[in-house]
Amino acid sequence: MSALDRDDSLKIAVADLLGDAARGLCLSLLTPEVPLSRKITNYRIQKHGLIFAGFTKFFEPERIQLMGMAEVAYLETLSQPRRLEVIEQLCELRPICLIATRACPPPAELLQKCRESEIPLLQSNLSVAAVFDAINRYFEDFINPETTTHGVLLDIHSTGVLLVGKSGIGKSEVALDLIQRGHRLIADDVVVMRFRPPGTVVGEANAILKFNMEIRGLGIIDIEDIFGVTAVRESQRVDLVVELVSWKDYDGSKRLNMDQEIFPILGVNVPKATIPVSPGRNLVTIVEVAAHTYRLRKQGKHNGRALLNELADRLKADN
Repeated sequence: MSALDRDDSLKIAVADLLGDAARGLCLSLLTPEVPLSRKITNYRIQKHGLIFAGFTKFFEPERIQLMGMAEVAYLETLSQPRRLEVIEQLCELRPICLIATRACPPPAELLQKCRESEIPLLQSNLSVAAVFDAINRYFEDFINPETTTHGVLLDIHSTGVLLVGKSGIGKSEVALDLIQRGHRLIADDVVVMRFRPPGTVVGEANAILKFNMEIRGLGIIDIEDIFGVTAVRESQRVDLVVELVSWKDYDGSKRLNMDQEIFPILGVNVPKATIPVSPGRNLVTIVEVAAHTYRLRKQGKHNGRALLNELADRLKADN
């Protein structure tokens, strides 16, 4: 279901842009008298600069309208009657809200007309590009589905590897060794997954747990404090899932791994590798090699299939 098909109670109101979840937008309200209950139904932002020159074609009032230094400076060059005419023409279109960027003070006529027309006028000290990026990320987090997964998410040579398995199988211990080798932790225990169009999943840490990790016998440790800022990162695309299973639960029929296993997350089929755990196995190296193997397969290199094809060719030649 798309965001536009949702019940109105699940849509973003203009007031939400000033809430705690949207603090990264750095927005302030210039028209506190104006109601902020209108729902945003189009999550694309527009910077239709020509609207301030009186050209209204292609303007979409259901989208947030940005105005930067150029638009404010242009309005200041107009005579007072012409400036008022342009502003009245804009307000007649009833835009969902206006945002002035770079803390540019909008003309007094615009401020007054927005109050009269009950159009929210907001201001940000960010640049136009930064506001675009911040609002788009805010909308993405709201629109796109999310879920949580029990596991450990790591960045192994720029490959997002999610370790999963039963509690006590050794996920955190393997992750700790990988971090010591120079790889990076994104999240331990609770991984927040978010869908990103067109077909990827991005994971990050729970806001409370952040970069903490539980190691049995030691308790809770802070990876950033121990290994430094280079040992952690905020988020990472999930490229590969590595499932750790006990040796007795391992399905030996898949030992050649000719057919790629998958692990569905939010409708995305993420490649998966199943690794049996037993005393003496160097799981850290195996997980590293799994990440390298994933990258090689992305490049079209599949050693197992290449070997079987070579054997088949030799058998044909012998016959």
